[in-house]
Amino acid sequence: MFLRRKDKSEAEQTEQPATETTLLRHVLLVVDGSEPSMAAARFSVQLAAQYDARITAVYVIDTATMDYLMQMHILVSDERQEFESDLNRTGNRYLDYVKTVGNNNGVEVETVLEKGSFHQQILKVARARDVDAIVVGGWRRTVTKKDAASVERQLILDEASCPVIVVKNEVKRDR
Repeated sequence: MFLRRKDKSEAEQTEQPATETTLLRHVLLVVDGSEPSMAAARFSVQLAAQYDARITAVYVIDTATMDYLMQMHILVSDERQEFESDLNRTGNRYLDYVKTVGNNNGVEVETVLEKGSFHQQILKVARARDVDAIVVGGWRRTVTKKDAASVERQLILDEASCPVIVVKNEVKRDR
């Protein structure tokens, strides 16, 4: 099996040998506030609880896009500062939500707020934290050409050096 599931009865019976490694120890969760992102957050917490992994949740304030909008004279400096400040508060609110969901399920969640190009910052954090997988909310291919966030998610998928799990919608369990 690709991912070794933690089975409580097995863990109680025998200790794992020191040579055995778990493939999923650390998950990077991409948080952007969208509903697919929040579904990915809930999925990540379930996954981390199942495999005794930890989560690093990352929210990126896409200052690269804001810089572009300023160059095109769509945003002025005061608007940009106010917009960035609003995104900072919003990002912290979403990261706090993920941390709360993790704490409620006994999962360690580290939160990181970054600024810069969305996909570049996500990949930078993934490399720096040596994560085993990246979890991102799903998107529709039909909107990729119209939606900058979809393009950024696709770039993460294309350029990541670790597995990327795309959560398309809420995962329902019969258990």
